[in-house]
Amino acid sequence: MKEQNIFIGVDGGATKSKVIIEDESGNSLGQARGAAASIRYGSEASWRAILATIHQALAQSNIRLGDEKYKFHVGIGVAGCEVASQLEDFCNASHPFATLVVIPDSYAACLGAHSGKDGAIIIIGTGVVGFQVQGDKTLQVSGWGFPHDDQGGGAWLGLRAVDMTLKWLDGQIQQDSKLFHTVFEKFNKDLNKLIAWATSANSTSFAEIAPIVLRHLEDKDPLAVVLIQEAARNVDLIGDALVRRSEGQKALPCSLFGSVAPFVQPWLGESLLMRIAEREKDDTHGAILALKRKMIQDGTLNKIGAIS
Repeated sequence: MKEQNIFIGVDGGATKSKVIIEDESGNSLGQARGAAASIRYGSEASWRAILATIHQALAQSNIRLGDEKYKFHVGIGVAGCEVASQLEDFCNASHPFATLVVIPDSYAACLGAHSGKDGAIIIIGTGVVGFQVQGDKTLQVSGWGFPHDDQGGGAWLGLRAVDMTLKWLDGQIQQDSKLFHTVFEKFNKDLNKLIAWATSANSTSFAEIAPIVLRHLEDKDPLAVVLIQEAARNVDLIGDALVRRSEGQKALPCSLFGSVAPFVQPWLGESLLMRIAEREKDDTHGAILALKRKMIQDGTLNKIGAIS
């Protein structure tokens, strides 16, 4: 009896993973969320998180990975692909899949956002990354890591809030702000505790300060407004770069997402705001689309949904 083909889409993010399962007709067989799966944590840890989430999703249709009645194909959009050595280890690890396609999570997100059509995205979360698909060409702007890049994201907002709070405590900033008081109160108004924390804080730690900024933004605190305006200017620069570096300098539709995006969007410049398009599908669908495109190129898939 001919094996049934199962298509698996994975979003392996820095804070969580998500999996969807589809049959040959595109019908949903299950979905699940699991642990963080960025390959920055190492290929073994990433594969462990991804496989656990796949098992969880397959169980919803009483399918077991490795069942000989099925042929399993997986597309994985994973964070951390810019670390070449980790990506190589991940791709070379043993796995139970007939087809494996691994792409950056931003690529999967862009494919999903525009259902495979030409378009761009800017993700404004802990970090910031712009990504664009135009024909067979892809382009990334920013997203190279914190603190040397990713200006405008949650980690950057937290860093700037701490920086300004320290300058306020020093008297370099004379304007008072509830934002500064709240940041300082987080450390029990203890400067030594704040400095000790900041010395070892990473992007995740600084991103935990961002909600303070966003809360005071809703209260129209002037210094919180200054920070979000600065964040928006950085995002505008990414949007401009995507257009400038595109073929024919074409301004493609651009979807914004990420936890900080709704707060930044009202402050963006007109040139980027005019291009904003609603996201159509998510990263997991983008990963399946990349998987099927590769299978078509390899001749194992005649068209979307048709196995040769």
